[in-house]
Amino acid sequence: MNLRSTFPLLLILIVATLFVTTQTSSAIVAPDHGPSAFGQGSFDFFNGVRTEHWGFSFEATGNKNDRARGRAVFNILDNLTQTEVVVKIDCMNVSSFSGISNARMLGTVLHSDDPGFPKGAQVVFAAEDNSGSPIFRQDIMTPIFVVEGFDVDCHDIAQPLTMFQVGDAITIVP
Repeated sequence: MNLRSTFPLLLILIVATLFVTTQTSSAIVAPDHGPSAFGQGSFDFFNGVRTEHWGFSFEATGNKNDRARGRAVFNILDNLTQTEVVVKIDCMNVSSFSGISNARMLGTVLHSDDPGFPKGAQVVFAAEDNSGSPIFRQDIMTPIFVVEGFDVDCHDIAQPLTMFQVGDAITIVP
């Protein structure tokens, strides 16, 4: 081989190598995810007449368009009657300050055998992750509440004020 025939071939190989190695790969770049929240545990709730035992589990993921998707299950034991409420989460508002992360979630009841939470009802609940707080150590959870009479968004609705400590049961990633 002479220099005239190897030089163009060598130049093409060098340019191709530079092009391939400098091109960005979508497999390397991580997608921009929104906030997430998940947890499970239980708490006791005195409803004014008797104590109810609530078990809960939930997981929700938000996106950068302020929408969310997820699911929550609440098992309520009241006076030896066990009920279950399954909620489709479609809105989540996450805030974080000084190691405390808070998530307000709004959704629709998909399944319920509890007459207080009928199928199709819009409900709200909230969770608080205190794992990064130097002062507060217990995470906090609220029961679900039916939102009636007006169309609401989880970014506009107030935090439910009935809150229970649930140990280290909740993780919220802003």
